[in-house]
Amino acid sequence: MGPLRSRTHLPLTGDWVQLPDVNIANGIVGTFDGRALIVVKSTPGELYKVSVRTGYATRITLVGAPDVVNGDSLYRIGRTLYVVQNRLNTISVFHLNPKSTTATLTGTITDPRFDVPTTAARFANRLYLVNAPSRPPQTPERRSRGWRSRPGLRPVLRSGAP
Repeated sequence: MGPLRSRTHLPLTGDWVQLPDVNIANGIVGTFDGRALIVVKSTPGELYKVSVRTGYATRITLVGAPDVVNGDSLYRIGRTLYVVQNRLNTISVFHLNPKSTTATLTGTITDPRFDVPTTAARFANRLYLVNAPSRPPQTPERRSRGWRSRPGLRPVLRSGAP
């Protein structure tokens, strides 16, 4: 990695409407062509493609899913986008079209070990999640447990595929 550049405040414009006193911009990843960002708006559960040059946000059309409510983290591999939906204990898996303007649901991943997953990261050929349990009891075991996918990063348990 090279040196960090100075930061620039870039307001979101276009289709994006910021609600007062609501923290709704959560996960963020680059598009596969590196020309824009994808941002999840947790409430009401929308994905946006954002120009890194202008801040103009265009809502991404979802196919096969009404929304990505509680979207907390995004992870992208090629044109596959993983949306971690924390309080739903679900990862929704989407295929992005070449311009990242449409996301088609290809499956969901659920697991009984999910306990309000908040962050996804890749190591080798596995996807890892960090749980942030918010239900009692708050024990050290529950706070420290995470989840990892099987090798290959394929959805482990699929449901709701179109």
